[in-house]
Amino acid sequence: MILKDKTVLVTGADGGLGTALVQELINRNVKKVYATGLKLQNLKNQFQNYDNRVELLELDVTSTDSIQAAALNCNDTEILINNAGIELKIPFLKEEAAKTALFEMKVNYIGVIEMINNFIPHLQKNKDTCIVNILSIGSLAVIKRLGTYCASKTATHILTETIREELEALGIKVIGAYMGYVNTQMTKEETKSHKSEPEEIAYEICNGIENEEERIFPDATTLNFVKKNPIKTVFFD
Repeated sequence: MILKDKTVLVTGADGGLGTALVQELINRNVKKVYATGLKLQNLKNQFQNYDNRVELLELDVTSTDSIQAAALNCNDTEILINNAGIELKIPFLKEEAAKTALFEMKVNYIGVIEMINNFIPHLQKNKDTCIVNILSIGSLAVIKRLGTYCASKTATHILTETIREELEALGIKVIGAYMGYVNTQMTKEETKSHKSEPEEIAYEICNGIENEEERIFPDATTLNFVKKNPIKTVFFD
């Protein structure tokens, strides 16, 4: 799959990795990028110096109405990158854990389900289309202080693995991108493991898309982890 001349939608484009993805897509000469985020003004501030290939759109992935409006306005989308995410750093054994878990699930999991189902009709009508779900090493392992976050990302990993075969029959590829710590506002604190720059991660994700990899491991941390702990999805009828 060649990214050149493709129309791509990126959720959470106003975050560190989202912005890096938009820039890398522009570097690869896509036709258009729908850069979406919660607040239009934030997007304008973030992308004020970008060319007219970047089209800004307000999108709340926890709102069915907002998602349906985006699907209507962006019906020429050929690649959907579900990047919007939230990490509230709450362990399970806290009073606010249930409230936190619900919100993280809405953003990191339920929103992805709704985005996919609303964009399938548009992706299906084009050739060489794909869905890219931005996941995490926390989809594959438990990070103790991020219990509720890991639960939401694990759910989205299962979603990604489950829909791949069915959507392949419709001509839509499904890709999961798994990474460790990235140097963004989401991970401002010091970490024991290496923290990658978002530009590095975006570059490797785009390479993975063009190479049609089902699972992308864009940093050494996750790549080393899966070498020792291969992903094995078992389907039970």
